[in-house]
Amino acid sequence: MISPQILLPEFFQALRTMSDIDDVDWIIASRLAEQWKMSIADVLIEIHAVEESVIAKSLARAHGLQYVSGQAITCDFSDIDTELFSDLLNVGAAPLENNRLAVCNPYDDHRGHLGSKMCEREMVVTERSLLYEALRKQSLTNWL
Repeated sequence: MISPQILLPEFFQALRTMSDIDDVDWIIASRLAEQWKMSIADVLIEIHAVEESVIAKSLARAHGLQYVSGQAITCDFSDIDTELFSDLLNVGAAPLENNRLAVCNPYDDHRGHLGSKMCEREMVVTERSLLYEALRKQSLTNWL
């Protein structure tokens, strides 16, 4: 029997060193991601296979990016209009102080949605739920 190809091998290897996920878990998550039209990272979070912070750290390692805890991010929305804010929501990204951009999944097409100016920022990876919490807080306090 031919073993199935492992999708996103860098992410899988990084995740494997930080959790107890195995090939079978990964294949199941890959199939669910395809069926549900979600990323593998999102599926792993949704099915509670791996803690969200471990997913974020693994994504950062797989892409050679810095991991920053979602509790430590400080957003800077000073140059963000409502259209760009909508784009940030769509891709799961938030502008941070010191010209950085927090993302929850570096595999997503940030440049296609956010444009080159926003993507020139240094990217860091953080937890999905905490990033969206920061975006939601911004939306509720400053734009409603």
